[in-house]
Amino acid sequence: MIPTLPQSGGCNCGAVRYRITRAPLTAYICHCHLCQKRTGGAFSLSMVFADDALEFTAGEPARTERTLPSGDKSLAWICAGCHSRIHMRRESWPTLNLRAGTLDDTSWVRPVAQMWISSAQPWAIVPGILSYDEQPADFTEVLAAWKARPPAEGAATT
Repeated sequence: MIPTLPQSGGCNCGAVRYRITRAPLTAYICHCHLCQKRTGGAFSLSMVFADDALEFTAGEPARTERTLPSGDKSLAWICAGCHSRIHMRRESWPTLNLRAGTLDDTSWVRPVAQMWISSAQPWAIVPGILSYDEQPADFTEVLAAWKARPPAEGAATT
């Protein structure tokens, strides 16, 4: 099934709701230790969108930030009530990373890449997708893999 836009989602308690109005640029798995700790699982599943693709429709998410070793800031929006992380972005990037599990319908989400497999739980590595020991410096290959996936596996390209 190819979903139509907009797609909706929200936090665990329902206080924060959003809608996605543009097609995703890609989807990937991150196996880094930080994502493992943040999710309490083996990895996180993110979808990349243009930074103007997300509109909050209910609630007001709280913004958190941390300074990275590079000096850039990582900004995250979470529900103040249940602390579900909705999305994050680097201060200097024109995109946002949505936590795919916050979508109401995740049946169509298929990652095309996985990063930080050097930190992955051995049983959690997904075969058949692009794999990187760490985070790639250039996402060109990851973006191209999303565009090249079979049409039935991705979002509408409106």
